[in-house]
Amino acid sequence: MKKVLIIDDEEKLRNLLTKIISYEGFEVFQAGDCKSAIAKMEKLDIDVVLCDVKLPDGNGVELSAQLKTKYPLTEIILLTAYGNIPDSVKAIKNGAFDYITKGDDNNKI
Repeated sequence: MKKVLIIDDEEKLRNLLTKIISYEGFEVFQAGDCKSAIAKMEKLDIDVVLCDVKLPDGNGVELSAQLKTKYPLTEIILLTAYGNIPDSVKAIKNGAFDYITKGDDNNKI
């Protein structure tokens, strides 16, 4: 079973995404900040990361670059409520698979 890590400081959104993604047959884990996300990445063999851009203890674009360097086979998708072109370009250049604006379409996620 593929493992997904959702990194977002909004607990309600994490829980909603967990329900949606679990329904599709994935094992889902959650983290509310960079520190706990890094700890979970070190313990679990995560296949896909869904990461918010704005986190309480860091920037999701920078975190995704760190994770992609350490875990090159893990696919990373960035989620944001505040999408902008420079961040999306930087994220893709750093190895993110996609950059999605929250609320666009849950089917895309």
